[in-house]
Amino acid sequence: MDSSQSSETEYNRVEYKNLEIKESKMQMKEFNSCTFIKCNFKGTYFQRCSFRHCVFQNCDLSLINVKDSTFLNTKFEDCNLSGINWTQSEWATSKLIQKPADFMGCVLNHSSFMGLNLEKMIMTRCIAHDVSFEDSNLSYVDCTGTDFENSRFTRTNFTSTDMRSAKNYNIDPILNTLKKTKFSMPEAMSLLYNLNIVLDDLER
Repeated sequence: MDSSQSSETEYNRVEYKNLEIKESKMQMKEFNSCTFIKCNFKGTYFQRCSFRHCVFQNCDLSLINVKDSTFLNTKFEDCNLSGINWTQSEWATSKLIQKPADFMGCVLNHSSFMGLNLEKMIMTRCIAHDVSFEDSNLSYVDCTGTDFENSRFTRTNFTSTDMRSAKNYNIDPILNTLKKTKFSMPEAMSLLYNLNIVLDDLER
């Protein structure tokens, strides 16, 4: 079913497989507890849509527009989510108790979470190159195994964040909040490079 053309507005507990809705527009659709498997939504404009308790598996959602759309306890597994500006969604203004989304094994390159509350979110085993996390709340987030190459962290809250096995991050301890943050070696050595200190690895 092509839900972008359907007159229906609400879908409950529907499973979609191999759905192809590329570079189209989907307006005011509500998905509750739906599952999307190997679907292609590349470049689709989701305007004022709602995804509650949904699961996306092996889907291409790169370059989607999420303007004014709502996500609640949505899980993305092994999906391509490159080039998404999450700040355009209702994430920024959401007062809901449950978190908007979790990401596991996903590609998040060239996306923006700037200023968003990501508290207690899961972002494990992801590729997050050139992603904006400035002014974001990453407290209690599980970032284990994620590659943060060229991603930006300024005034980011890392309280109790799990960064073990994460790599290629550049986090300035002075410009960010680090409190009970979990790191693993040798990647944690990069924290020292932003301090005005001299490292001497010569044995005396």
